[in-house]
Amino acid sequence: MSKGSQDTPRAADDLVVLSDVNKHFGALHVLQDIDLTITRGEVVVVIGPSGSGKSTLCRTINRLESIDSGTITIDGKPLPQEGKELARLRSDVGMVFQSFNLFSHKTVLENVMLGQVKVRKTEKKAAEEKARALLDRVGVGTQADKYPAQLSGGQQQRVA
Repeated sequence: MSKGSQDTPRAADDLVVLSDVNKHFGALHVLQDIDLTITRGEVVVVIGPSGSGKSTLCRTINRLESIDSGTITIDGKPLPQEGKELARLRSDVGMVFQSFNLFSHKTVLENVMLGQVKVRKTEKKAAEEKARALLDRVGVGTQADKYPAQLSGGQQQRVA
């Protein structure tokens, strides 16, 4: 992944800002001088060939990978290194991994509700309402009572 451009100071709507980010795996320089600003409400698609650093970029933003140099800020604050602040960040950031997993013994609705109830301690009724809205948003609301094995691969990924 190569360098972008970021010549403007931080705006109030900047949500995720990467500045001069570098990441190596041994001699392989996967992320090279990355400058990226994602504003609040913006939808970003990362496209590139296999091995170009797309997943590594996403993993560094959620602190699943450390960076070698540069800075990452979320809503104007440096990316937490560990502890409760990092746990809080991870509870607010969703990622769908290339090889995702849904609980096969739970329905689509139960899978989507799980994080809200267990991690965020949301009441079940509120979690269900939000889960149904999210499922509708990604076009699988009618699949809420099905199990993952009853869905296509694309539907499973949208649920995850």
